[in-house]
Amino acid sequence: MEVKKWDGEPIKIPGWYSGIPIERYHSPKLCDGPAVSSTDLRTCYHKSPAHMFARWAENEDREQHEMTRAQTLGAAAHHLLLGEDGFKLKFVAQPEQYRDKKTAEWKPWTYQATVCKDWREKQVSAGRIIVTVKELKAIVQMAKSLTLEPLVKEGLLSGHIECSGFFKDKQTGLWIKVRPDVVPMGGEFVDLKTASEVTTPALMYSVRSYGYNMQAALIWEACEALDQPFESFMLLFIETSAPFCARVVPMPDEDMGLGREQNRLAIRKVKASIDAGHWPGPGEGDLTSLGLSKDERVRIRERLSMEGVSA
Repeated sequence: MEVKKWDGEPIKIPGWYSGIPIERYHSPKLCDGPAVSSTDLRTCYHKSPAHMFARWAENEDREQHEMTRAQTLGAAAHHLLLGEDGFKLKFVAQPEQYRDKKTAEWKPWTYQATVCKDWREKQVSAGRIIVTVKELKAIVQMAKSLTLEPLVKEGLLSGHIECSGFFKDKQTGLWIKVRPDVVPMGGEFVDLKTASEVTTPALMYSVRSYGYNMQAALIWEACEALDQPFESFMLLFIETSAPFCARVVPMPDEDMGLGREQNRLAIRKVKASIDAGHWPGPGEGDLTSLGLSKDERVRIRERLSMEGVSA
């Protein structure tokens, strides 16, 4: 596998590239034409082109949003657990106390205090992401838990990290970009996900809600386009609170096959929206009736009957 060092210029040649900061990966004009990521395609498919466009990197008027605490913890965990360089340069621990300038007393940290506000502004200006001591402790426990996972011991997370793949969709000419957590030496891909719990119902909900089969399918397509072996795709979930359980979940080939079709539909919608200069919302032009479900109608009739009202 050939990994090119990114030269800072817009991507013009398909391939795997290293040295692209995650912020630059999600910024406009990374390629010499419009580019879409898995997140873009999943948003387009599950919501609408309008929802995708609202936060699409190529949209100069895109909606800016701050990271939630869960997203911050996930980003920090990924950075540290995958062994990416410069953790201390990118993330900084929020102090637990500050010293009052008037009384010289140590007090619990609060952003109501000027000294705490000034500290935060300094960190943000330096491009650092603030994490709490509690979050750092959780990340350490997550790392310990991962080391106990048999497949991790066997090298599941080994390979190229911080690599981004780029190829052009043959049908639309759009650039497609992917950024697997790890690009393996072989063809067994894995993506690390943080989760509140790793029970079967919870993970089934996550896979369905976040369209992870589409993410896996796009990496599969990228491998085909870039002559990279692809044999399987696994999700490695790790809990963000005690007992910090880890769980490996293979993605079925059938689901990835469906994901390829879902991606294809989303790519067509993106291209059509670009050509038309219009990004439709959910169900635009669709006047299909959205009535009550059969089960809900039964429940209503049963209650009406119980209350002495015929229905």
